[in-house]
Amino acid sequence: MAGEGKIQCPCGRFVERAEEYKLIFLKKEMREIDILCPNDSCYLREIGYVKFDVKDNKPVFKEAIFYPPFVTWNMSQLGEKASPMMKRQLTEMVTKIIDWKKITADVLKGQEAEAARAEAARVEAARAAAEASRPGQAAKTA
Repeated sequence: MAGEGKIQCPCGRFVERAEEYKLIFLKKEMREIDILCPNDSCYLREIGYVKFDVKDNKPVFKEAIFYPPFVTWNMSQLGEKASPMMKRQLTEMVTKIIDWKKITADVLKGQEAEAARAEAARVEAARAAAEASRPGQAAKTA
């Protein structure tokens, strides 16, 4: 068999190296990087994730997992050797493939933008409250 001994998505796509997976960072607030099947027409599409946090402006790894359908498929096809193979691919993604400097910069940019929006909302609320508390304002708006 051509793919014997290789990790395979249930869609049929064999994955020999961790570099083949597609990684996307859409869930920035959740600090989650999605792991996608390399097959663009895969019916599962998202097959796992990497979770992390940012503390003191540095990334802190939390967990990396493949979802149960992906794991179950590979365990049924490869047996016990599937687990260390999948673990090795996840480890390579976390330690060699993900650009943690870029990810951290994106998170910090998002935090700064959120802080600026919160400050603008606070200033606007204070201005509106000050305006509403001026004598005679109620008569002008009524």
